[in-house]
Amino acid sequence: MIRIGIIGCGLIGETHAACLAALGTPPALFVDINSARAEHLAHQYSGTAATDPTAAIASAEIDAIYVCTYHDTHAPLAIAAARAGKHIFLEKPMAITEEDCQNITQAVRDAGVRCMTGFKLHYCSLAHKAKELMEAPQMLSAQVVERRWPDESWANDPLKGGGNVLSQGCHAVEMLCYLAGSRPVRVFAEGGNLLHSALGSEFVDSMAASISFDNGAVATLLIGDAGEMPHDGKFNFQAMNGSETVHLYNRMTSLSYFDGKQEQMFKDEEDGFMNENREFLAAIAEGRNPETSEIDGLRAEMILLRGIESIRTGVPQSLQDLP
Repeated sequence: MIRIGIIGCGLIGETHAACLAALGTPPALFVDINSARAEHLAHQYSGTAATDPTAAIASAEIDAIYVCTYHDTHAPLAIAAARAGKHIFLEKPMAITEEDCQNITQAVRDAGVRCMTGFKLHYCSLAHKAKELMEAPQMLSAQVVERRWPDESWANDPLKGGGNVLSQGCHAVEMLCYLAGSRPVRVFAEGGNLLHSALGSEFVDSMAASISFDNGAVATLLIGDAGEMPHDGKFNFQAMNGSETVHLYNRMTSLSYFDGKQEQMFKDEEDGFMNENREFLAAIAEGRNPETSEIDGLRAEMILLRGIESIRTGVPQSLQDLP
């Protein structure tokens, strides 16, 4: 059995712990600077609590590390884990700067460990159903729009969280790449700070972008905290190929497929968290890369960072150099 340590015992860490326990692999170690949080989960899952991530990463008793902390800490923790020979489950976003994303990727490659970026939408059963129903869409759209985040939220801190575009937008662009089944080659975006003036003009909280792919497919993308749609929910994806349409919505629990004559409806649970944990454990056991590796994490964040550069310059940005 793989021995897992979770760094970051907030809501996301707690969610992963529950999934791992349900899969028969309860975490052995829980780390948080808030000792009460770590001790609570350690007691719940008969593990050990700690406050020092350095010691946890260095421990010979741990095979894999889950990084479930603030976004600005992802790079130092993931790099240290890789250098210690630990496999890594890295919560999205991979990081919020190009330098950090590249450094994580290089550390993983140098160490030869497995790294999974936690894109839970990718692992929802209906996302795979959408891909099965339409292998090669010609046009796509993605929307990750939700209720306004408070200015004082850590996730809106430009250094700690990066804001909604970098934090949540990675879900959208990873799904677009998955559904398109092709390499992204160019992004052009409009937007800026439309809702959080207190955070400064350089802070980008809203993005409307177009992405083109190597196979000729094109996609539109909306990201922000401008207000949630009651019917579609926070996540909304559509794919079209000229005769058929696929619509994923309601937090990936509803799918509509129209073949040009008749509509079919599919319903399922929001099972992305459980399925991504199952995939991580399987990848480690089988000695292979997980379905969403560090490359997918790097690609998603680089598309968003270049989208922000496009907003600032008014110029489309090439993605040809992305892995």
